[in-house]
Amino acid sequence: MHRATRSPWWVVVGGSVLLALQSGLIMSAFGAYLVAITADTGWSPGVVAVGYAIVQLGNGFLAPLTGWCCDRLGARAVARAGTVITAVGFALAGAATGPSHLVAAVVVIALGCSAAGVTPLTVAVVQAMPQRRTLALGLLPTGIALGGLAVPLVTWALDGWGWRATFVGVAVVTLVVGVAACAALPTDRSVRRRVPASAGLDVKAGEPVRGGGHARTDDHDLRAALRTAAFWLLVAGHGAALVAVSAVNLHLVPLMTHEHGIPLATAGLAVALMSTGQLLGQVVTGVMGDRVDKRILAAVCMVVHTVALVALATVSGAGLLVLAATVHGVAWGLRGPVMTALRADYFGVGSFGSIMGWSAGFVSIGLVVGPLLGTALAGANGYRAAFLVLAAITATGTIAFGVVRRPRRPSVLLREDRS
Repeated sequence: MHRATRSPWWVVVGGSVLLALQSGLIMSAFGAYLVAITADTGWSPGVVAVGYAIVQLGNGFLAPLTGWCCDRLGARAVARAGTVITAVGFALAGAATGPSHLVAAVVVIALGCSAAGVTPLTVAVVQAMPQRRTLALGLLPTGIALGGLAVPLVTWALDGWGWRATFVGVAVVTLVVGVAACAALPTDRSVRRRVPASAGLDVKAGEPVRGGGHARTDDHDLRAALRTAAFWLLVAGHGAALVAVSAVNLHLVPLMTHEHGIPLATAGLAVALMSTGQLLGQVVTGVMGDRVDKRILAAVCMVVHTVALVALATVSGAGLLVLAATVHGVAWGLRGPVMTALRADYFGVGSFGSIMGWSAGFVSIGLVVGPLLGTALAGANGYRAAFLVLAAITATGTIAFGVVRRPRRPSVLLREDRS
C-alpha cells in the first residue's frame, strides 16, 4: 500500500513556524535583549548592536552557501541543522562571561539563522508548490509578522528570570519547536541534470520531485543564470527596493519624532500599520500573483514605493505620514513574494537553491547600504533629502523590473551554438 501523500501546504506551515521563531525570539526581541543585558552587566549597548548586525549580515552573506547546501543535502536537513546550531548558540550566549564571548555566541546564532532562515524555507516552498507557488510564497513570511506577538512573552521572561535563563529557555523552545517544524519540509535534493550534447528543443521536463515540483533538464544552473541579464536586473531591482525598505525601517520613527515632533506612540502606530500593510500585501499578492504578469506587478510596486517615499519626504501632518508609511508597507508586501516567484519562473527549480542563495547574497547589500546611507544623508542634509534620494533609488529599480525579460533556456542556447 502507498502511504498517503501529505499536502504541500504543510511545508508553508512548517516554514512559517520557523520564521516566527526567528522573528519573535531573535530579530524582533533584540531591543529587549539589549536593555536587559546592558542593565545587568554594564556592557556597552554597542556589543548587542554588533550582534544584531552580525545576524542581519549572516542571513544575507551566508545565503549562497546555504542555497548550495539545500541543492545537495535538501532543505529539511539544512534547516534542521540550522535549528540545532541556533539553539546551541543561545545556550552559549546564556553562559557568556564577557562581551567577546557574547559576540562569539551570536556568530553561532547567525550561522544557525541562515541555515534555518528564509533561503532554505523558500527553496522548500518552491520545490513543494509547482502550482499556487506565488500564494505559498506570499503566506510563508506571515510567520515573521506573527512572530512579533511573542515579544511580550520574551520581555516577561527577561523581567522574571533574567536574560541568561531566558536565553536557555529560548534555546529549548527553538530546539523542540524548530525540529518539529522541520519535519514538514521536503527532503528532496536537486535532481537537475545537465543537458546532454545531443539535446535539442524537444527536451521538455526532468524527473518529478517528490515534493511536487519538476526539475527540467534545461533549467538554468547557477553558472548559466549568472550569465543572463535577467539575473542581474532582478538583483538590481530587488536590491534597490531593499535599500529603501531597510532605511525606512530604521529612520521612520526618528523622521516622525525628531523632524516633525510627533509623539513616539503615534510613530509606533505608523510602524504597526506599515507591518500590517506588509502582511496584507503578501496575502493579496499570493492570491493574485499567479494570475498577473509578475514583472509588471513588481514595477508597479516600485512606483508605489517611490511615491510613498516622496510623500514621507514632503508631507508634515501625522495622518499623512502614517498613511504614507502604510502605503509603503503594502507595496513592500505586494512586491516581496514576486521576487522569489520571478526567479523560479525564469530559472526553474533544478538549481534554485544556489540561484536563490547567490541572489540573496547580492541583494542583501541593500540591507546594509540603506540604513547607512539614510543616516549619512539625514545627518548632512536632513531627512527630506534622505528620503528623496531613497525615492530616486527605487525609481531606478522600477526601470530594472520594466526591462527584465525571461531568459532563454540553456537547451535553446545550446542549439543556437551548434547551428
